Amino acid sequence: MSRIEFSSTQFLPYLPELSQVEPGAYGFELATWLSQALAKIGFATTYPSSDERGWYIEYIEGEAEFMISCGCQAKEGEGYKGTPVSWHIFVLQNVSLRQCLKGLEVPDMDVQLTNAIISALRSEGIEPTLKEGGQ
Repeated sequence: MSRIEFSSTQFLPYLPELSQVEPGAYGFELATWLSQALAKIGFATTYPSSDERGWYIEYIEGEAEFMISCGCQAKEGEGYKGTPVSWHIFVLQNVSLRQCLKGLEVPDMDVQLTNAIISALRSEGIEPTLKEGGQ
């Protein structure tokens, strides 16, 4: 698992707090942008979906599946002040026991996805930090 961190005002929510998955759980705008940026370079993902922690997109390569989780560390309402928010993106391969036994873990694809995300962020003038293993 890789964790990418950066601070930016670029992906702040445009809908009110009551429209968010959870108070302060922003990430839809980041997930939408990231899905489009990855599609432009050949990594077609799903549309963003939500869970209790925020937003994610999925990338499927053959039988290998990756979850790309997009979220932030913000207090409720903080995303509306126009100040930079600390964002994080997790790249995690979803591997079932059956897939492990068949050897379907694709670690190089994790690296390729992570590098593609970092490149996309840099193209927007954002300098991300990579934290291996989700640390």
